[in-house]
Amino acid sequence: MQEASDLELVRSANGGDDDAFHTLIDRHAGMLFRMAQSLTRNRADAEDLLQETFVGAYRGLKSFAGRSSVKTWLVQILTRQAAKAWHRSRHSRNTRSIDSPSGVSTGGDANGGYHERSLTSPSQTSAVDRRLDVMTVLQTISPAHREILVLREIRGLSYEEIAQVLEVPRGTVESRLSRARAEFREKLTRGEEERKSRS
Repeated sequence: MQEASDLELVRSANGGDDDAFHTLIDRHAGMLFRMAQSLTRNRADAEDLLQETFVGAYRGLKSFAGRSSVKTWLVQILTRQAAKAWHRSRHSRNTRSIDSPSGVSTGGDANGGYHERSLTSPSQTSAVDRRLDVMTVLQTISPAHREILVLREIRGLSYEEIAQVLEVPRGTVESRLSRARAEFREKLTRGEEERKSRS
């Protein structure tokens, strides 16, 4: 029996088939949770964000028009929920805990992207420190820049997919990403210099 497509599951769920909705969520839960972890400070916050995303998706079934993929639609809901959470806690600057780097991309690409792991040192002893620095810096940059860096450099979305998720033109994606990378590099370098001065 052929597996139902995402769009078929959305249509069935929209017609009242709760099993179809749960199947859809189960299919994308892993990807969404990894992204939620990248956008939050700890596992509990990531789980809360994931649940809010599921609720938002269920409520938004009737409004899904199919102009983007279901995956892009779900990511869009998650990023919106994350933005709301950032707004509520914008004065908090706690550092997130570091979990396993599962789902992290490993190299550059045709669009000139650099991925988180490409920033790490080849040395095993310094790689963990480097990752800690990367994730700490992500928590200190502006929410809009953090969002676009996670989408591009950690989740590996294309410029077109990011434009769909954020509902902005591709040119805006490129300029915002350029500014985000500049802010990230500046703060990462500053943090490394401070750590070296203390050692």
